[in-house]
Amino acid sequence: MTFKYEEKILNQIQDKLMVQYEAVKNKPIYYGDDFNLQVLEDNRKKREHYLQKALEEPYFGRFDFQNFEQESNKETYYIGKQGINDEQTGHLLITDWRAPIASLFYAFSGSEEDVYYQSPDGLVEGEIHLKRNLIIRNSELTRSVDSFVKGQTLKSGGDEFLLYKLGEQKDNRLRDIVATIQGEQNNIIRHPPHQAVLIQGVAGSGKTTVALHRLAYLLYEYRETLKANRMIIFAPNAVFLDYISQVLPELGVGDIKQTTFADWALETLQDPKLNIIPLAQKRKPFFEMNEETKEVSSFETDKKSPHFKKQIEDALDLLEKRWIPTEDFEAWPGAVFPITQLMYWFEHDFQKDSVLTKYERTKSRLKRWIEIEVKQFSDKKEQQQAKKDAMQRLRSYLRKWKKETPYHLYVQILKNLKFEKAIPEKNQLDIEDLAPLIHIQLYWYGIDKTKKFDHVVIDEAQDFSYYQLSLLKSLTRGHSFTILGDLAQGIHSNEGIEHWDEFISLWQAHQCAYFEITKSYRSTYEIIEFSNRILTHLEKKPSFAEPVFRSGEPVQLNHLKNEDSINAIKNWIKTMQSKEMRTMAIISRTQSDSEKYYEQLKHLFPKSALLGTDDSQYNGGISFLPVYVSKGLEFDAVLIVDADQKNYPLNPLSTKLLYVACTRALHHLTIIHQDNPSFILNDEDC
Repeated sequence: MTFKYEEKILNQIQDKLMVQYEAVKNKPIYYGDDFNLQVLEDNRKKREHYLQKALEEPYFGRFDFQNFEQESNKETYYIGKQGINDEQTGHLLITDWRAPIASLFYAFSGSEEDVYYQSPDGLVEGEIHLKRNLIIRNSELTRSVDSFVKGQTLKSGGDEFLLYKLGEQKDNRLRDIVATIQGEQNNIIRHPPHQAVLIQGVAGSGKTTVALHRLAYLLYEYRETLKANRMIIFAPNAVFLDYISQVLPELGVGDIKQTTFADWALETLQDPKLNIIPLAQKRKPFFEMNEETKEVSSFETDKKSPHFKKQIEDALDLLEKRWIPTEDFEAWPGAVFPITQLMYWFEHDFQKDSVLTKYERTKSRLKRWIEIEVKQFSDKKEQQQAKKDAMQRLRSYLRKWKKETPYHLYVQILKNLKFEKAIPEKNQLDIEDLAPLIHIQLYWYGIDKTKKFDHVVIDEAQDFSYYQLSLLKSLTRGHSFTILGDLAQGIHSNEGIEHWDEFISLWQAHQCAYFEITKSYRSTYEIIEFSNRILTHLEKKPSFAEPVFRSGEPVQLNHLKNEDSINAIKNWIKTMQSKEMRTMAIISRTQSDSEKYYEQLKHLFPKSALLGTDDSQYNGGISFLPVYVSKGLEFDAVLIVDADQKNYPLNPLSTKLLYVACTRALHHLTIIHQDNPSFILNDEDC
């Protein structure tokens, strides 16, 4: 009966949506140059697009709410990705998931007698009578699950619906989770922007998706003060950016820049000669080293530290003082402007300006001083000649202020700090060089205030440094950040942090909110439990993932006694294909190993792909990739190859690498080795 009723309501709503869609679609398209009409045409296209999408999947949930302050009966709300009104009556057909009242759908667990939400007019209290999850595909209702009906005792329908959604196979893109946002995720998404939000989330907790939904929510709720083109997302690599690229468009959000810190820094520096040399060409990648072979020099460590940042600041202050001429400016004999006055301007009047702004303001003031001084000549011709001579002398005086680039200033500073070995070539910069270069650019050249960020998202933030974050903080209005990561996945520890306190220290207590998400929604119970056991080898044990009970096949750990790796990989792929797995990953320790296996198997699986740090696209299907490129991605099935003691010795780096590799799998995880298995894989698992 319920299903038939919901089908009837769906048909009624779709009829009304179709009327709106046809009306918008049939409006004449504007091709002219009038800006206002162009804006209207752009809005028409957007409306046509989301109405077309709404016809296919108008909403995903329903709840019935009774407001205590109203005498009328309960009202029914259907929740969708976009809010849509009935154009004839003006009433809501579909409530936007970001609207204040929609928070009840996500926050209500079924145990609360009274609920409330914060509306623009104040607190609204009431009670929920019904909460229902709905799945609509291609305009047809395919599933209806009640998670709460007032006065009835139900089995956990909400859990049933969540498990059904989690069990769906993935494609090559991360998708939105508007239909399954959980209570703890909802609290983070709707947290106000005046605090920096920092999220420690276990693998598979949905922290990336939560951060992207938070952007969509902030742009909806705070649209008067936050703009999409003033937001930015920092991600670990181009493959990951491609993987998450569809979430915001699905939520109706565009114009948010998505990039890596390195790409953004090089773009900001605007020096065509500056370039990040691929790590493989400069030195053996850190994440392909064992603990005992790592060689990280002191200056590399210092380059990301608060101490090095302070050294740069002090050095810049000294360079600025040395940059200013030491002598007075003489416009003509007897007309002298003292250098002490000029220094006073720099240190007091222009104190908060960049060095180049101080220079420009000084030049303007000296010109005005000349114009005043020439008035002591009574004869007009003498005034003109004196001014001409003075301006020529001023140009000569200003030429003593040599132009500097951030790179040349950086080289000077490193020399002064006795870090000659740390001086990079312009085309051989390390990631650690970018933060100090940006710091120098901001100090010397400043930044246009219109280019400051309204909100910054940093994904995989455990691989960010204090120095990088402190610079972004100086470029962001207020404290509007969403910072997310997992310390257990900190495989770039030469670049990143060991503890979140390093970041939290950048703000005062009331300016920062810290959240931990420990529920993992990605993998099966068996995969999560197996991955948790890997983390027991870490001295500083992080929070373990709590599985949402979705059971699957046991993790397979296979010793290849009489079979080579190539044959094992081939057989595994065919087995996963027979189980209709859409995305599969063969994860190696190093890029060279991934290349080796890919080259030997691509003729059997021509649609397979090799992924590396320089790739920018992920197309799903069968992927060969090193473990450090897999971070942030997820696959229906994962095969970890060569999990022996040579590739994964018992140390923190290898432990985190194996943890990352295991937690990429949604449904199937297999680990193979030929020699002795890594000690990280406990004896009980072997």
